[in-house]
Formats: sequence, structure tokens, C-alpha cells
Amino acid sequence: YEIYQCDWSSDVCSSDLMVSGLQRVVVVIVCLLPTALWALGVGGIEVSSGLNQPFEAKIPIIGAKPGELADVRATLAEKSVFERAGLARAYALTALKFEVVATGEESGYIRITSRDGIREPALEFIMEVNWGSGNLRRKFSVLLEPR
Repeated sequence: YEIYQCDWSSDVCSSDLMVSGLQRVVVVIVCLLPTALWALGVGGIEVSSGLNQPFEAKIPIIGAKPGELADVRATLAEKSVFERAGLARAYALTALKFEVVATGEESGYIRITSRDGIREPALEFIMEVNWGSGNLRRKFSVLLEPR
């Protein structure tokens, strides 16, 4: 962009920020992109259980479009994904169950639970989320304190 000084009493402009024609076109195109191109995401994990208790956590779903939550599936990533990330897939992680909970047409969270108490004070896992138009993987680290 270039900066000009404007004399508003004449046709000569030279004091406001003038954006080039190409930059204007790019801005217009980005603003007109359909929201379908904007991906679904997940927020940070909120753990509500402690060490030696059944695991209970929520991860908010961000950017869901109307009706999209019905197609969302969350799972623990495969062992090969852990290996590529340089993480061990601890046996305790296989006890985790993932459930998508809709709280509205465009809002919800992923509920992670276990039936039995978790004896490991630190958990590191990769969650995989799949939906009709995409997928994502995200690593989470959790420290469980005695309660």
C-alpha cells in the first residue's frame, strides 16, 4: 500500500491510506469466501476428575456449521499416529471413550470418559476428529491430581 496526502477541496488525494487495486480485490475475495471453507476446530481440554477416579473431561467444538455436529466423530488416534508424533500410546489410553455431545445446532463438545479410575498421573494422547468435510488430529497433555 501507499500513503498519500489528500486535499479534499480538490480531486487530488494525498493524505489517507490508499490501497492498491489488487489488494482491494484480495480483501473482497477473502470476505466473500463461503463459510464452508472455514474448518471445524476444538478448544482446550477441561478435566473434572482426579487421579484414581474415572476420567471425565470436555473439549469444546469450535466453528461448527448448522447440522454439522451430527457427522462429527472423535476417537483416540491409531498407534501409528502416536509413533509418528514420537509418543508412546500407553495402554491406559485404550480405556478412554469419546462422545460428541451437541448443545445446540452449532455448538457442542467432545466428552471423554473412562469406566475405571486412571492410575497414571500424566496422560498424553492424540485425539482424531472426523466429519463430513474434513478431519483433524490434536495432542492433549493432562496432569491428574489426587482428590
